[in-house]
Amino acid sequence: MSAHARPHALIFAALGLASGIVSAMLDVTRPLDPLQPVAAVFGLHPSLLPVGCAFALAMAVGAWTALRRWPAVLLVALATLYAWSGAVHIAIRLQRNAGDDAHLLAAGLGAGAFGAGVVAAAFAVFAPALRALRPLALICFVGAAAGLLFWAGERGLIDRRALFVIWQWTVAAAIGLGLDQAMRR
Repeated sequence: MSAHARPHALIFAALGLASGIVSAMLDVTRPLDPLQPVAAVFGLHPSLLPVGCAFALAMAVGAWTALRRWPAVLLVALATLYAWSGAVHIAIRLQRNAGDDAHLLAAGLGAGAFGAGVVAAAFAVFAPALRALRPLALICFVGAAAGLLFWAGERGLIDRRALFVIWQWTVAAAIGLGLDQAMRR
């Protein structure tokens, strides 16, 4: 890595932590009916749109920092919102019918891996090194592992909002780490 290269892992971790904290402070139970037209584009309930927007903004800033290309910023932001929507739908559908531990764990693992994978794939369009199996697998693994907090939140072992902070922070850091490792080669 050159002397002028940015430490993407640190920058992305800071962005993910900031968006996670903002997301945790948002009230996802508050009806936000005026956001319905925009939320519908992403297949989300209006109360969940701001959480997705917080992480999408963080990842867009990360895309600009790392890639310096406006198409990358736009693609990453949009993909992040769809990743959030997909993760929400995966979690709901996997745990809705049973609600037992096995379904809750599968919901967290599946939603976490899916969300991380979609965001990583958006970055990979402009950062070919993230197309390799190793960084993509690491990012998906981190997303799945952090997604297990869904189970802990649903079981009342932790505050449900901890999922936002930890998942966003760790997935963002993993993407930044993947970008850093690619630049070292």
